[in-house]
Amino acid sequence: SAIAEEGGAVIVRCAGGDVHACDRMILTVPLPLLREIALPAGARAKLAAVDDIGFGNVIKILLRFARPWWRERKEDLADMTFLLSDEAIPVWWTRYPDQHPVLTGWFGGPRTAELESLDARALIDAGLGSLAAIFGLPRDHIARELVASAATNWAHDPFARGAYSWATPRTRAAQAILARGDGSVLFSGEALYRGRDMGTVEAALASGLETADMILRGQ
Repeated sequence: SAIAEEGGAVIVRCAGGDVHACDRMILTVPLPLLREIALPAGARAKLAAVDDIGFGNVIKILLRFARPWWRERKEDLADMTFLLSDEAIPVWWTRYPDQHPVLTGWFGGPRTAELESLDARALIDAGLGSLAAIFGLPRDHIARELVASAATNWAHDPFARGAYSWATPRTRAAQAILARGDGSVLFSGEALYRGRDMGTVEAALASGLETADMILRGQ
């Protein structure tokens, strides 16, 4: 909930009441949460740069079926990886080359607001409906094959408020400001990755390694 500089140390105050002291702190929370944490003046002065980094939402639906019915329906789908459509849940991918009968649905960007009110069950229903339309099958036919399911709207996660960062024309300059090694609070995470693969797990790992290296080199 708050980070302060007291007596030459960094004091981290948690929402549950715990207090921790350290020499320096690496702050990796998603961008929407940064402004909700009280920060020392030096770190707070960098926060204006956050507005120049895009951040959006993703809805993800995982459906596990009793059998890979899409491979059985059309022989040329045996090695399908991604499937793109114009349906409510437009993007799907398989586990290929693994043969597990799992389809993952994905929907990102501003249009996720159209599904804002749907709970997990309703999102799963929307996913089944989209697959039925894509493959020209009755929805009940696909639903009968379903053995497990899960759905997440990352905007509803209080510790994320969304999913991925994305670059604007001013993002590179903003990242350079936030990634500076000055001060007792360092910023790190996928939104600060300055390579070409923003918004990925690889970006988060690369940013973390860069920050750790900066600390080890005494910067």
